[in-house]
Amino acid sequence: MKKILLVVVKLALSVAFMVFLFRRIPMHEVAETLRHASGRGLALAAALMLASNLLGAFQWSRLLGAANIRIPLWKVCAYYHVGLFFNNFLPANIGGDFARVVDASRHSETRAAAFSTVVMDRAIGTLALAGLALVTTLPAIDRFHLSMAYLALVVFFVASATLVWALLQPQFLALIERLLARIGLGGLKPRLDHLARQFTAFRTRRGLMLEVLAIAVVVQVARIGVHVLVARAFGLHIALTYFFLFVPLLAVIVSLPISLNGIGVREGAGVVLFGLAGVGRTLAFSLQLTTYLVAVAVSLLGALVLLARAVQRRAPSRDPYGGPPDVQP
Repeated sequence: MKKILLVVVKLALSVAFMVFLFRRIPMHEVAETLRHASGRGLALAAALMLASNLLGAFQWSRLLGAANIRIPLWKVCAYYHVGLFFNNFLPANIGGDFARVVDASRHSETRAAAFSTVVMDRAIGTLALAGLALVTTLPAIDRFHLSMAYLALVVFFVASATLVWALLQPQFLALIERLLARIGLGGLKPRLDHLARQFTAFRTRRGLMLEVLAIAVVVQVARIGVHVLVARAFGLHIALTYFFLFVPLLAVIVSLPISLNGIGVREGAGVVLFGLAGVGRTLAFSLQLTTYLVAVAVSLLGALVLLARAVQRRAPSRDPYGGPPDVQP
């Protein structure tokens, strides 16, 4: 019931944000802006989004290899897009992470190993996002009076860095075990001990961690490029520096669990931030909405993977000559 209530609250906030925006942005102007968007520009944006997703899948594959989970790269890409699909079409991003754990665990002796790779992948991705936002937003503090926002960004970065550091420390899970024991959950100790051993594979490979972090930064830069291409498709030609100033900060804001998949928060924050650069409400709203829709469209590749699985599972039950399956008495 608590989970359902949380989803309902997020949905209500998303609806409230969108209603608030709709009252200030004429929808016929948004429709007109979308109608005149360059199809070629949007196609290029989708291609770059796909490339960033494939690079993100490669990032995860490096962690899978460190955990001794051997999966062909093409299959890792398929699993990764299934996760993206669930992230976009379920009310919580954890659904996509759970799907990745389930898929990867088919190639591992234990689910804990697969779980550790997804946790580390998510943590490093968040650290890369926070670090990039911390650097690119720095010049905007005085110019756009974003001191309080930047302070919150510093807190977010410190929390992200602390999480990655904690995951690489054996004492971290030991502390959690003691806390759980105090509330009567000491029975989880064997599982946590097993999980701690899985993180050892990352703890002893600092070079790999730096490599994965660098890949994660490139992924985030590519996502900025998607925003640029969507903006160009709308005929918006503001300086590239504004995208590096605002897009990472937007991504951090959207990652906060205060709405349903960032809907409403993304568009509202985009209107405010790009408005500082002189972009009108209608265009700023259209930019954020369309960039999100491009990401959703690309994630539909995960739906195709799920459909292919369903067809493959049904195939053995059919008669080899194409007839209906035999019915046993």
